Amino acid sequence: MSREINIEKVKALEKDLLDTSSGIKSIIAMKEDSFLKDQKNIYSLRYLLIEAVEAMANICNHILARITGQVPKGYPDCFEKLSDAKIITKELADRLKKVTSLRNIIIHKYWEIDDSKVFKYTKENVGDLEEFLREINRFIKNS
Repeated sequence: MSREINIEKVKALEKDLLDTSSGIKSIIAMKEDSFLKDQKNIYSLRYLLIEAVEAMANICNHILARITGQVPKGYPDCFEKLSDAKIITKELADRLKKVTSLRNIIIHKYWEIDDSKVFKYTKENVGDLEEFLREINRFIKNS
């Protein structure tokens, strides 16, 4: 059930993710105490993380629909299915499932959000956004 990937659509979504990643990087470049002192920084980082997950999920859903015909049950399942289809590595899929969990905590406020932990986690894992794009682009190039 393979159909052609809409490259223009993927490139537009990729641009969204790169813009979001750039915004995240500008926030995490500051010192943590400066970040925590300004509520605008906190809300901006939270929003950008949500946007990043949404952009990756949109790319994921498009590729899965076109290549495998599968419809994921949710964001974590989307990354798992990309890994199962050998489109991204299992290691990356596992890390992306963690950022999806963080997105869910932010959106649904499952418990009090520790913005210091959000800042540190993001600083340590922001590279996963661009790694996702590299693996997607590698797959498209080799398809």
